[in-house]
Amino acid sequence: MSAMIQVTPGELNSTSGKPLERTKIPVQHPGHGFGGLKNRNYSMNLKQERLASDSQARLRPNLAPTPAPINGARAYGYLNQITELGPRPAGSAANTLQRQLVTQQFARNGAVVREQPFTGVDPLSGAKVEMANLVGSWHPERTERVVIAAHYDTRPFPDRETDPNLRQVPYLGANDGASGVALLMELANQLENLPTTVGVDLVLFDGEELVYNEKGEYFLGSKEFVRDYHEGIEQGTNTDRYKSAIVLDMVGGKNLQIKKEPYSLQQAPTLVQDVWKVARRLKVSAFRNNVGRAVLDDHVALSNGGIPAIDVIDFDYPYWHKAQDRPENCSPASLRQVGRVVTGWLAKN
Repeated sequence: MSAMIQVTPGELNSTSGKPLERTKIPVQHPGHGFGGLKNRNYSMNLKQERLASDSQARLRPNLAPTPAPINGARAYGYLNQITELGPRPAGSAANTLQRQLVTQQFARNGAVVREQPFTGVDPLSGAKVEMANLVGSWHPERTERVVIAAHYDTRPFPDRETDPNLRQVPYLGANDGASGVALLMELANQLENLPTTVGVDLVLFDGEELVYNEKGEYFLGSKEFVRDYHEGIEQGTNTDRYKSAIVLDMVGGKNLQIKKEPYSLQQAPTLVQDVWKVARRLKVSAFRNNVGRAVLDDHVALSNGGIPAIDVIDFDYPYWHKAQDRPENCSPASLRQVGRVVTGWLAKN
């Protein structure tokens, strides 16, 4: 994951400790976004379904949500498959192979899949780096949508290692990179049959950490996603609206502890409350009720772009940006816990 900088929640505005400027493109519908597919119209059926669903929720407020049958072992298998590609920094051949792998998985499970290409700059050489986000859309006819996202690029090398020899070890990013993608791949197996009235977009962000020794810009992919969002609204080519987004980052480590992230609490407090309520009702112990450290991640770019977003992240993972961020330090049980909460939350929408 990218700029894990210990700052106060009021400093919502930077990848380098300086105030991060809010997105200056006007947001026509604060707190909403678009799903990325063109020319969809709201349907009366969707509105009627949502009214019925809301009415039932009021009548049965204490019933636990029904999560999908998440297969933690299968998700862990995806994690292994991804890390076997080797390091996957933005612009690399392995990064492209990973994107193709996920494209096939999404398409097999009924998604409409598209790439969102963009260009970044290598912070060392200044050379252009070709990148692409990946968007898999389920129920594309629904204009009210949610995003479940993860970054899929890895840090160029394990720069938190103090031993120069360890900094030369190929960085696999099993938790910081592969875990979120692996869980999205497992979610893809569930979405066609998951009872939800909203459209769901699984999004892979590229260029989240094209950074060398803190030199470079963070979360390029989510910024591009937001830019494309506003462009579509301004041009009238997209009628979809995102009501919320969940970013999954470092969700596969052993002894998982998901604490409430301060930026998420400040920018999307209702969403935090809703997700943690689902975790509590499902008795998922990894979701802790205490507040963790502030993390500058893709959710900040999304929230600044008008899409209420939270970061589901274990910032206590001991191998963050270290050579030992490998599959053996990840757990199928952790992936299953997070997947149950996410699908339980989706089933309530």
